[in-house]
Amino acid sequence: MNPIRRRKIEAEAVRTVAMMILSGKVKDPRVHMVSVHRAEISEDGKNMKVFVTAICTDKKKLKVLSGLNSAAGLFQTTLSGKLGLRITPRMQFLWDEEYIQSLDESLRLTRKPTSAD
Repeated sequence: MNPIRRRKIEAEAVRTVAMMILSGKVKDPRVHMVSVHRAEISEDGKNMKVFVTAICTDKKKLKVLSGLNSAAGLFQTTLSGKLGLRITPRMQFLWDEEYIQSLDESLRLTRKPTSAD
């Protein structure tokens, strides 16, 4: 798949999922306060990983992912309609550990060491 087309589909997937969650089109109560960070589509365009986070405990994290994965068909259908895709990528939602690590690193770097006077 053309790299420019891949990026366009990935960007639209992030926008579509985020807007559907924010607008309340996803009725699943497990899907709440979710941030959609990025998407990665496979070379053949058949699979897509969507990386998300939410402010929640580890137990709720699994519920959030379960809710998103159960609503994947709704997201896929909407994305396909928006972009006119012949092959709709199968979405899989994953926790964005890379984003969490980058936040931790940023916080660590911005903390000022306390000086003992």
